[in-house]
Amino acid sequence: MCLSYSTRMYKFSAAINTERFVFGSAQPGYTEPQIEQWIEFMQDQNIQRVCCLLPTDQLSKYSTDLLNTYRQTFEHRQVCWAPIKDFRYANPDVLIYQILPFLMIAKQKQEKVVIHCSGGIGRTGHILAAWLVAEHGFSSQSAISAIKQSGRNPHEAVVAAPLKGRSPRKVAAELDMLLNKCSNFQHELS
Repeated sequence: MCLSYSTRMYKFSAAINTERFVFGSAQPGYTEPQIEQWIEFMQDQNIQRVCCLLPTDQLSKYSTDLLNTYRQTFEHRQVCWAPIKDFRYANPDVLIYQILPFLMIAKQKQEKVVIHCSGGIGRTGHILAAWLVAEHGFSSQSAISAIKQSGRNPHEAVVAAPLKGRSPRKVAAELDMLLNKCSNFQHELS
């Protein structure tokens, strides 16, 4: 299978091969034409929702208000902003009560959603792993393995931990705890 240049450039792919609604990607470029090109590519993939994981300091690098552009293009309710600092994991409450419900609604409405951080690898990877645990019943380790096969790395924060003065073992335990919480996702919402 030959991937298009845009698909490779944006690292656009489904959480797993059989996934029909939840996709991951790298962020758009910083200029308005690059943002427009990214949005056009996503619309060509029939993406109807965007989950942006960029924190304010990364959003401030854009030449325009990226979130507002998303809201104007995809409609306000079709955009989820859940900022996660680089080389960190989502806050468990944000993941369980904001991100996963946003993804679940997309699936229920049969609308494709793209999740993106900066490079589309670590933060996007662990959110996609959480989706596989919550929706597809994967174990934490099988979800991580599946996401790694797509070229993403949910363990990116673990790898970077020593550079951030953190214990890799503790950071890995954070991810395990986070993904284990997702296995109770349906129960948590009731």
